[in-house]
Amino acid sequence: MRTGSVRINTDLGIGMESAERLLKLLGLLEGRIDWTAEELARWLEVTTRTIRRDITRLRELGYLVEAVAGRGGGYRLGAGGKLPPLLLDDDEAVAVALGLRLTSAAVVGGLEESSISAMTKLEHVLPGRLRERLEDIAQATVTVPGVRATRIDPQTLAVASAATRARQRIRFSYIDGQGRASERHVEPLRLVHTGRRWYLAAFDMDRDDWRTFRLDRVSSAKATGMKSTRRQNPDPVELVTRGIAVDVWVHRAVIELGVPLEVAARHVPRTVGTLESIDDGSSRLVIGADELDWLARFLLNLGLPFNVVEPEELRSELATVGRTLVATYG
Repeated sequence: MRTGSVRINTDLGIGMESAERLLKLLGLLEGRIDWTAEELARWLEVTTRTIRRDITRLRELGYLVEAVAGRGGGYRLGAGGKLPPLLLDDDEAVAVALGLRLTSAAVVGGLEESSISAMTKLEHVLPGRLRERLEDIAQATVTVPGVRATRIDPQTLAVASAATRARQRIRFSYIDGQGRASERHVEPLRLVHTGRRWYLAAFDMDRDDWRTFRLDRVSSAKATGMKSTRRQNPDPVELVTRGIAVDVWVHRAVIELGVPLEVAARHVPRTVGTLESIDDGSSRLVIGADELDWLARFLLNLGLPFNVVEPEELRSELATVGRTLVATYG
C-alpha cells in the first residue's frame, strides 16, 4: 500500500479508521480498472455493504467512481468531476513539488503565480521526511540562468489546446515579427513548445497554407465551433523548426556537409537549421540568418567539411572572414 502525502478531508464525519480504509480503497481503484464489490471486500477485510458505503463517501469527496455493469457488478475510477484530494506515493509527491518549483521559476511563462500557489498548498501537506528530501534537492542544486520563458496568456493556451484536441477552428488577433496586426482564422494542428516559447502549428484558412504562430503574439482567441477539414498534415515540429531556423531570416543558405546526417545532427540544433540526408552519405543543411558574417562564422566553427551551394554572396563572405583570420593570426 502506498505511503503518500495525501490527507483525506474528514468534514463528512469520517473517523480515522474509515479515512485510512478510504485511502486503501482509493489506492486499489487507482491500481486496476475494474473491481467487484466482493474483491474489494476481501482485500479490505470488510463486508460488501461497507464497500458500497465507502464508495458513496468517495463520490461525496469528488471522486467519480463508476458502477460497472455485468455479473455481480463492480466499480471503476472515472476521470473528471471537481478536483478531489489526490493520492500520491512519496516519489510522486516529490516529483510534483519539484516540478512546480521549476515552473514557478518561469519555465512556463505566464503561470508563475498559479505554480507558486499550487506548490505552497502541496508542500504544506507533505510529511516532514518528504519536505526534508525536497529541501535537500533544492539546496544541492544550482540552476544555470538562462533565457526566461516568454509569457503567454493561459487562456490563449487553453483555447488553442482545446481546439487542437477537438479538431475545431479558432479565430484570433495576431501581431507578427514586424509589428503588423492581422485577424487569423485557422485550423489548429498541434502546439509545439521549444523550451522558451510556445508555437501553434495550424492551417491558415485565408492564406490557404500551413503557418506557425507564436502564442505570446496571439490575443482574443475564440473557438468557432466549426470542425477542421481532414487534410494531409505536415510534421508540426518540422514546421516550427523550419520557421525558427530559416523562414524568418533575411538570408537563406544551402550547405552540403561532408558527414552523415546523424553526425551533422550532433552539431546543428534543430532550431538553428534543418538537415536532410544526401544519397552519397553526406547531408544538406538549410539555414538562415540576418547577417552573412554570422553564417560564415557559424560554418567555420562547426568543425565539419562543407560546401556552399547557395548563395554566392556567402562564399565571398567566407573568403573575407578567412583573409581577416589569416591577417590577424597568420
